[in-house]
This record gives sequence, structure tokens and C-alpha cells, in this order.
Amino acid sequence: MRKLIIVIGILLLVSAAVGWFLIDGLPPLRTIEGNSVRSYELRAGTHFSHGRFDKKLAAKLKPLALPNFPGANSIWGATGRDDRGHIWIGISVQGEVAARLMEYNPNSDVFVDHGDPITALKEASLYREGEHQQKIHSKIIQANDGYLYFSSMDDGGESADGSRLPTWGSHLWRYDPIGRQWEHLLRVPEGLIAVSGTGRWIYALGYWDHILYQYDTETDEVRSIRVGSEGGHVSRNLIADDNGHVYVPRVKYFRLRGRTVAESEQLLITTLFEFDEHLIEVSSTPLIHYADKGKPRKHHGIVALSYLADKSIAFTTGAGYLYRIIPSKETAAELRELGWFHPEGASYTASLFPLDGKNLLIGISRRRGGGYHLVEFDLRSNTPRVLELEVPERPYLLLYGSNTRDNAGNCYVVGRYQWDTPLVWQLSSLAW
Repeated sequence: MRKLIIVIGILLLVSAAVGWFLIDGLPPLRTIEGNSVRSYELRAGTHFSHGRFDKKLAAKLKPLALPNFPGANSIWGATGRDDRGHIWIGISVQGEVAARLMEYNPNSDVFVDHGDPITALKEASLYREGEHQQKIHSKIIQANDGYLYFSSMDDGGESADGSRLPTWGSHLWRYDPIGRQWEHLLRVPEGLIAVSGTGRWIYALGYWDHILYQYDTETDEVRSIRVGSEGGHVSRNLIADDNGHVYVPRVKYFRLRGRTVAESEQLLITTLFEFDEHLIEVSSTPLIHYADKGKPRKHHGIVALSYLADKSIAFTTGAGYLYRIIPSKETAAELRELGWFHPEGASYTASLFPLDGKNLLIGISRRRGGGYHLVEFDLRSNTPRVLELEVPERPYLLLYGSNTRDNAGNCYVVGRYQWDTPLVWQLSSLAW
């Protein structure tokens, strides 16, 4: 009898795995306790298309039917993927409601609501009366332990010049996609706007003053360090490499002795700092075309990033300049200046995706003169060109999202229009 029960149990498990495989094209997510080796693509949270790129085939944008709920406002680049190729999205809100975590299954074209941070705080007995968590602004990162990591934040009561923190601060979370459970990791007074990681260490960036937090998924240890940022400047992203190192910009005023200079004319000094897994500084490199002068809070820092197959990382600044980080296990990383991402020069390119992972990047750029272009950047020659793409007309359109691709190679562009309507668009082409 006992043997029969064991056999039936095994058959049920196999049946469930086969069923999941037929639905998603992949076996189920490994158990949280598992220790299987994940590919670099999975650790980087992206997908590299294989085969020849056909330049004659145009790309297209497909609007997805995002579930509506009261207060839904925007998606500030808060995307990620799990090992199955499902897409995860954080929706920010206005009003008394809380931000939401959503999952999109590309195979069934279905969104699933996974709850909100306020409900999770109440269930953990951590809620403070009147607390708000309006935003999930960060990327959503799956670590080697199988959990999804992200942050939620309040932006009420803060001062744009960096003199006052958000009233309710922020929380670092991990989510169990198997057990569908939120787990609270950390509460901080700063606004945690960005999260990054490629395996063991999870990094989060808080404003004001660019406070860097590190969470070790193996030991649960938390470290932090002040990187520095003046005048209310906040980078929308930070970058972690596959060695566990992290890259964070610092922005400071260049002050002229004995002279009074208007804020709009003050020069800014921008430096990219590299820290190792112990949060020890490895290097610092000047950044050009990041925030040359003017009000620091008007510059958005690192607005998009893309992991490549050789474990380097490309990123764009708010001015539209493209860089490439070449990590090293023995020495400091190399920072390469690749040039303007858009052929016309300065642009706002807040989305960036790898194609083959080697030679080609694509991104959607908002031109200084208005309008959006899909741009391909050839990393062999460091040259950009505009591709054919019809962007749906929407009033007050803002587009974000980077690096996140599903297993079919589709890219996920997010944002908002009409000031209060979030959107998710699937960017695809038969060429990819």
C-alpha cells in the first residue's frame, strides 16, 4: 500500500510538471530551496535572440490589455522576468490606494494580480496607520534563490531639492512566485527607486543622497553606504554585474570660489563609482553627457540598461549618451564611451534591449524636437540608425522599460499617457 501511494505521488508530480511544460513551454520554476545553476541570460533577466537579423523586417508595438483598478497611474520602468519567461510589472498609483505587482504570461496573454505592499505590511503586522506606498519604481529581479526582489516607496512629503525625505520611506521585498507570498526584508527612510542584481546580491538605491543598500540572499546580511548626490538628483537605475559588483553615479556641484552662480548655470561633476560585493570602492570614472549643468533634479541619471552575452552592460544617460561597462574579476571595470544613441544626438532613451546579445541594441528614443523613434545601435561600429516603427498616438505619452524580454524575444515597453493611464506594449519583429 505504501509503495502504491509513493507511485501515485510520483505520477501526480510528473503530470503537474508535464502540464506546466505544455502551457508555458518550460518546466516549472525550480523550488525556492533548489540550487540548480542558472544560465547567464536568466541571471541577467533578459533574452538573446539567435540567428541572422533581417534589416528589411519592421518592428511593431502591440498594446496589451492591462487590468484596470482605481488609482492606477503609471509604470515607471518597473519590469522584470522570471525563469519561465513570464513578465513582472510594478504599477504605481495616485490617491489612497497602493502600488500593485502584476505577472504577465506571454503564452496565454493573461495578467495576474499578485497584490500590493500595504496589504503585505498589514499581514506582516508592520503597517503604520496612514502609511502610503504609491510606487513600485524599481526593476523586478529574480535571484538565484528563486525569489523576486523589488522595492516599494512613498513619495509624499518629499522635497524636490533633496532637503526632505518621503514621509513613509520605502520597503525592500522579496516575493515567492511558487507560494505567492510577500516577504518583508527591509524598511528604510529613503525612497528606494532602483533595484539590481544578477544572482546572490541584491542592490537598492535610495534617495536622497544616493544611499546604496545591499542584501545578501544567502546570509540575509544587509549593508549600506552613502555614495552621494546633491541638489535632489536621483538616478533612475543602478547596475550590478555578474561578479557581484555594483555601479552607482555621484553628482556634485562644481563650486567657484568667490562667485555666485545661478543654480541653472552651475556646473555639475558626475562620477560613476564601482563597489565590490563588500561595498568597498574599486574605481571611480568621470561621466560625460550625464548632467553637465543646471538643476540636478532635472537629470534622470541612468535611464536604461541592457545586459550583453559577454557579461558587459550597456546603459544610456538621461541626455541620451551610450556607455558600456566591461567588468573584470581581477581589476576595475572598463567604462567605454560609445556615443549618442540617437543619430540626431541628444534624446531621452529610457528603454534599451539586447537583440543578439553581441552586436545589436535597440531602444525607443524621444527626440528633443518631439516624437519617438525606434533606434538600432551597432556595437561593432558604434553607429545608430532609425528603424521603421509606428508608435501609437497617445496624448502626453511617456515610455520606459529596458532589458526585459520574454522567451520569444519580445521586448516590453511600459509607461503612461493622459497623465494617469498606465500602458504595456509588446515590441516584436519577425526578424528577432
